[in-house]
Amino acid sequence: MIFVVTPQTVSNKLALRGGEPPRKILTGLRSVFPTGLIFDPVWWRLALEYPLLRYTFALSPFPAAILIFPDLALPISGAPLLMFLFIHWIEGNVLSISDPDRRRRLLPEDEVARRSDLFQTRARGLLTRIAAGRNMTEGEITLVVEQSAMSPVPPLTVISVQAQIEGAPILDLSREELAMVRDDLFDEFHGTGKLTERCLHRLSLRENRFLHAITLDARSISAHARMAALARARARDTAAEAAPQPAGSSVSS
Repeated sequence: MIFVVTPQTVSNKLALRGGEPPRKILTGLRSVFPTGLIFDPVWWRLALEYPLLRYTFALSPFPAAILIFPDLALPISGAPLLMFLFIHWIEGNVLSISDPDRRRRLLPEDEVARRSDLFQTRARGLLTRIAAGRNMTEGEITLVVEQSAMSPVPPLTVISVQAQIEGAPILDLSREELAMVRDDLFDEFHGTGKLTERCLHRLSLRENRFLHAITLDARSISAHARMAALARARARDTAAEAAPQPAGSSVSS
């Protein structure tokens, strides 16, 4: 499950302020949720990442039982202690992989290197297209990919593009840039399977490293990449001009 974070895709924009690249989002101090809130499946998947919410959901029946059966308050009040021990065991042995030997068995060394190189190549290509499209000539731009450490549930990948901007490191992406991030980094929609979200997640679990940050210096962008960005912009403008005008619109002379 991929969530591209920008000021326009989150419901609480203030949570994105502060920090500097690579700024953590998924494991940051302030919760970030999509604009669709509980109607968006990403909201429910994100809720699993915050321990307080997980523990609250798990333990909520016990206070309710005490209110309903006050005579059984004493034995019921002891049950959450066992529940916390159970949750601690689940967190360390079921939801995550704490054993180093078990992590190493997830991927062979050559596959680790292949997936890592492919991810870095795609990330740099994506950053090059975004920076060239913005006509950046100096400064750095960083792609931050943060993944959930949970292993048995569907993977969650939070992606953001960040820059050294005081107070607001998370860039606001255009519709075209959002499409690039969603479509060009992983093979979810292309069927090749060379680098899917699950491929990177397995690498993250194996390395026990869930934050991947690739930084590009704008001065390293080639003239060819800048010309390609210019050609895309011209093609987009031409398509917009050729699009049919809405009914009732008029052109003034």
